[in-house]
Amino acid sequence: MSKLPERKMKMRRLWLATVPVLVFFLLIAGGFNSAAWGNPESTKESIDKTRAEITEFEKMIKLLNEDIAERQVRIDELDAEVAETEKQLEKTAAELEEAEARLEENTQKFAGRVRSAYMKGGLSYLEVLLEADNFGDLIVRMAYLTRILNRDAVLVGGIREERAIIQERKTAMEQQRESVQDLRYQQETARKNMLAQRKEVENLLAEAQKKLAKDLVDITPQANRKPAYGVVLDNHANARPQHGLSRASTVYEYEVEGRITRYLALFANFPSKVGPIRSARNHNIMLALENGVNFVHAGGSSDNIAKIAEWGVDSTNALTHSGFYRDSSRRAPHNLYVNLSTLGTASKSGVVVIRPAFVARQGTPAASFSLDYSPTYRIRYQYNPDKGTYRRYINGSIHRDATGAEIAARNIIIQYAHHANDLRGRPTPELIGSGAIDYYVQGERFQGTWRKESISAPTRFFYQDGQEIERVYGQTWIQIARSR
Repeated sequence: MSKLPERKMKMRRLWLATVPVLVFFLLIAGGFNSAAWGNPESTKESIDKTRAEITEFEKMIKLLNEDIAERQVRIDELDAEVAETEKQLEKTAAELEEAEARLEENTQKFAGRVRSAYMKGGLSYLEVLLEADNFGDLIVRMAYLTRILNRDAVLVGGIREERAIIQERKTAMEQQRESVQDLRYQQETARKNMLAQRKEVENLLAEAQKKLAKDLVDITPQANRKPAYGVVLDNHANARPQHGLSRASTVYEYEVEGRITRYLALFANFPSKVGPIRSARNHNIMLALENGVNFVHAGGSSDNIAKIAEWGVDSTNALTHSGFYRDSSRRAPHNLYVNLSTLGTASKSGVVVIRPAFVARQGTPAASFSLDYSPTYRIRYQYNPDKGTYRRYINGSIHRDATGAEIAARNIIIQYAHHANDLRGRPTPELIGSGAIDYYVQGERFQGTWRKESISAPTRFFYQDGQEIERVYGQTWIQIARSR
């Protein structure tokens, strides 16, 4: 028991040393949401700071765990002490009961002897003495009685002393049990406090780790799976909002007759509802081919259907395949949809492309820019530095898909190409050859060129100095527009 005060002082010193650090972490935790995102330098500084915080949180949790373990060991020891004290108390109580029984027995014997010695035959103690035959007999009788009285006095005193000792031991054991239980309660309370503090620090650590993971999304290269499907999507006013558009990896927008546009959306994941789906065109067939995807379309003119076969494009025709359906809440032809997760004409690609988080050069500021396909169809992009993406607007309204998700792109390429009308009067961009581009990323604009050498060759994009552009991770929109 003598070690308990020293242990108590040691734990108090540890607690006093712990509190300021814990308070410090609670204070800095409030600054988690203040980091500037979208800025590479600010994000890197935020990551370094968060990593330092995580390291300190981990150290704190380690110290708390060690202290909790030490306290638990001491609690176990105190539990053992209490159990041993209880055993001792039971033993002492039994000994006290035996001593009291012996005392009662000896008291009865003593009383019997007294009655026998002093009242035997109705005689008094004086009569016993007076019955002596002579003085010598008197002396013997007195000595005998004195010896008996002394012996009984010693016996009674010993029993009383034994009972007092046992009672004293019992009192001491009761006090010891109360002391040990009190210390155990203090240790258990301190352990509970430590557990609560550890939980608080663990929560702060989890917040820091979550923030770090989110920051790392903005600062480290990302893995983008290669798309497996390329779906032709309607962009007539009656087709909006489209399903699945916000989940596409890459979206091409191009002009069709009537100065409206359509999309070819490339999907690496398989949304359960995508559409409305529209027909094949010369250029969307060519784009599907160069991306190596299963081309999903709703029929097309005979010449374009022939091109699909001629060019060997892997395709699925929604008008002849059973995996498509019409949504009765919309009017045809703006109501044809597909569940890509159950279509089964393509499998998720095992090819993963690693893309950087930031471009390695500086452009000109471009927080906002516009593109007009016609007087009645205007597109605008507005940069959101907090997310590092461009929010897309159509005719002044935020562009959302049918789930309510905003359309936000990390890369926007405006690909300028010569447009001519085919034999049926349909506007058709000339995608084989080369031309100019504007590349928008991270709130900046870069000028450059594009080049495509054949029907199946990929379209490549270059900065003005000839270096090929490596797009950052995230959704890309390629706006095919008429040459300037």
